[in-house]
Amino acid sequence: MNAFLAANFFIKILRENIKSFIKVGVLGIIVGLIVSYLLPVEYSSEAIILPARHFSVSKMLIEPNVGNQEDYLEIGDEDDLEKLLQIIYSDDLKIQLANELNLWKRWKIENKNYKFYYLKGKWDHYINIYRTNYGSVRIKVYDRHPDTAAILANTMLDLIDTIQKKMAKQRIQTALNIVEQEYNNTILRINEMEDSLKTLREMGIYDYKEQVKAFSKEYAKAIAKNDIKEKENLEKLFIQLQKYGGAYQTWSENLRKYRAKFAVIKAKYDQMLIDAQYVLPLKYVVQSAIPDNKKARPQYLLIVLICFLSSEILLFTYYIVQSKSNLL
Repeated sequence: MNAFLAANFFIKILRENIKSFIKVGVLGIIVGLIVSYLLPVEYSSEAIILPARHFSVSKMLIEPNVGNQEDYLEIGDEDDLEKLLQIIYSDDLKIQLANELNLWKRWKIENKNYKFYYLKGKWDHYINIYRTNYGSVRIKVYDRHPDTAAILANTMLDLIDTIQKKMAKQRIQTALNIVEQEYNNTILRINEMEDSLKTLREMGIYDYKEQVKAFSKEYAKAIAKNDIKEKENLEKLFIQLQKYGGAYQTWSENLRKYRAKFAVIKAKYDQMLIDAQYVLPLKYVVQSAIPDNKKARPQYLLIVLICFLSSEILLFTYYIVQSKSNLL
């Protein structure tokens, strides 16, 4: 019943003031046309990307792990999409894009104290980022020139990998420094042990166990022949073996272990060098941005419709207030 009375009330207002509504409606349309033509024309350009799986280059392409590697050509999952979006939404991307294309001047951001605040406001106006139902990201950029809109969108795509590399650089460099130090220490230690063994070889110590066996045989022969001079020479050699043989065994065993360690650390060092130079992209570019000469904004019909409806609603409100005032 209340709805019926309200409808009758609105119809009554409309009938009694139909001429006013027509005049205000026409005025609203005229204002909408003026506003829409005063607004600057903007063109849009759009790029679409998909997330890629995120792995280190060495782990994916170099490490000998046949049959167990992940497919580096595989499309990323939900987690990879979230990581990609975090970079796209990051303030670093906004600032780098602004510096790269001098958006400070292009978007007329003159306030130096609050320039980042105004940059984010302009960003929300000119750049729209959508997460689609297909697991992709759509980047839509507006500008007063179609070519510039495309340049903005494509530069954003390039900066995604630049920021990713910057993020990974410090971590990779720290890890590389650790591995490089261990690599150099291993080489230094191997050289020290080889020098020590070389000194022992110059003293006649070659292989402790084999030399002891050979000494025993030769010493037995010398006793059997009663060769006193040979016995004295062999005894001198045995004293040398007793004195330095243990050291030779220790250095030799340690050298074997360090050579095995060197093979492992050398492979790891080579992998880290590759990781420090190359980073796999975080994205697949499904569609690069191209200039579109069709005007995207303002939408004249929408602006005219909003002005028309706004003027009619305001007039309705005026008559409703006036009616209530008369009743009082």
